[in-house]
Amino acid sequence: MNRRLSALVRRDPAEVQGAYFLLKGLLPWLQPQRVTRLTGPIREGWLMKTVGGLAGTVGATLLSAHRHGRVTPELRKLGIWSALTLLVVDVSTYAANRKRRSAVFLADAAVQAALLAAQWRACNRMPVVIDARAPSLRDPSRFGAGEHGRWNILPGESRDAAGHRDIVAEGSMSSFPASDPPSYMG
Repeated sequence: MNRRLSALVRRDPAEVQGAYFLLKGLLPWLQPQRVTRLTGPIREGWLMKTVGGLAGTVGATLLSAHRHGRVTPELRKLGIWSALTLLVVDVSTYAANRKRRSAVFLADAAVQAALLAAQWRACNRMPVVIDARAPSLRDPSRFGAGEHGRWNILPGESRDAAGHRDIVAEGSMSSFPASDPPSYMG
């Protein structure tokens, strides 16, 4: 296997799919004539730009999540479903367009299938994080949600703006901001 291809295969699928979708989404906006030359005449340019914009948005989201290390299972599923959707569209467009069948649709379908498989494998390898307290704490008002709605905090525990746990010593008020004192209902 080629060294560049093997390096591409080892990358995170969110990064690869994000870059591919971003480029795929920008092409109809920057060079619509090239797209129509490759795929054949397109009657509705606004539809081509809409699909390109949506693909570019998904790509930018996946790239941003990968860059910040926040590729969640939901974003993996977004990658899976968007690749599956474009795979079905490519195959059906190729099958329906009998007058001028462009190999671009089959090539893109192959790329979408590879991205779908890579995201599927990555989604199945992700660790499952379960908050054991969540099912028993359905009603936040019963447990002292307070004005900020933080209702699944245990005594001695706080959360920052990103939702990460910040364990503090019992009775230590130095880590709490003055506007957000802890409220424990016992």
